[in-house]
Amino acid sequence: AVTMGGAAGIATLVGITLLIYRRRTTAMVFAQTTKNDKAMYVFLVATLLAGSAATLSSAGVIGEEHNYRETVGPWVRSILTLSPNGELMMASPVAFRVHAVIGMTLFIIWPFTRLVHSLSAPVGYLFRPSIVYRTRDGRGVAGNRKARPGWERIKY
Repeated sequence: AVTMGGAAGIATLVGITLLIYRRRTTAMVFAQTTKNDKAMYVFLVATLLAGSAATLSSAGVIGEEHNYRETVGPWVRSILTLSPNGELMMASPVAFRVHAVIGMTLFIIWPFTRLVHSLSAPVGYLFRPSIVYRTRDGRGVAGNRKARPGWERIKY
């Protein structure tokens, strides 16, 4: 868990750092940044850092070793079966509890952030017709071709 989880955590941290850097340095992207975006990044980074701390905690790198399969695993199953057992989570280290609270908060704010787009795929783009580019001065289609309606199928 420490080796693979550590590598995944580092890769995710690098990825979110690049996303935040792009959002802050690209004017068009920064102009579209909302308070929800900023809150989302705070919760994503907090979840990542708390999860990394929990992983290091379970391996004994930070604090004493803890087998999460005996407490956190059954607690997650109890949540998924709609019969939560909080006593299981109380037996786990603080790092796991903090990670769980931040993670659940992230799921609560999910629909109100751009994360909701992770649940959709632009399948319609695969089957849409070609885009017809028009000039801004209203003279019709840019170039020398005869003007065609924009959304009709292309005849080969």
